[in-house]
Amino acid sequence: MLRGREMVQKKQMFNKSYTYILPMLSTQFDLVRTNLVNSYIGSDEFSGYDNHIFLLYRYIGNPRFIEYEDYLERTKLFEAKYDPDKYHVMFIFKVPREYQVVYDLFKKGKYSEFPEEYKILIFKFHQIVDENHKVAKVLYKHLDLKEELEDRLDIILPRNSEVSSVPDLDIEIYTEEMKVTNPLVPPENPF
Repeated sequence: MLRGREMVQKKQMFNKSYTYILPMLSTQFDLVRTNLVNSYIGSDEFSGYDNHIFLLYRYIGNPRFIEYEDYLERTKLFEAKYDPDKYHVMFIFKVPREYQVVYDLFKKGKYSEFPEEYKILIFKFHQIVDENHKVAKVLYKHLDLKEELEDRLDIILPRNSEVSSVPDLDIEIYTEEMKVTNPLVPPENPF
């Protein structure tokens, strides 16, 4: 029988920013994924930061988390932080200069055009070791994924098509609807 917290917990759903953009920050500072809810490329509350990376953490008021917050604020890419609701804290970072091209390619959905060394960074960061992993298939435009998409969509894709959609800004930009007002009632899954 499920009780209390177990009944409302849902599987964590990460967006494309988490998969493809977050690894670039791991080259700049120690990135702790404990309590990391998701990563975004924008926020409707802070539209002036349109070329940044947003990290949403579940706020934990213990000394270790507060020490980590202080650490993040001292990194060279840190720009700002804010509390989108009383349960979370959002950190805003500049895009590392050496990854600006990757960031721009991501926004266009050109995953296969990422430099080879960045693809390897994604594999290391997410501990992907299987060439049949979906992320690997996206980065290398595997034919079987293309065929699967064609079957599902009942169309023929051009030979040079990417095999994953362009990032959906409704999911990649943090919005008012994503805020938690009651932690016991999970928000609707935007995915």
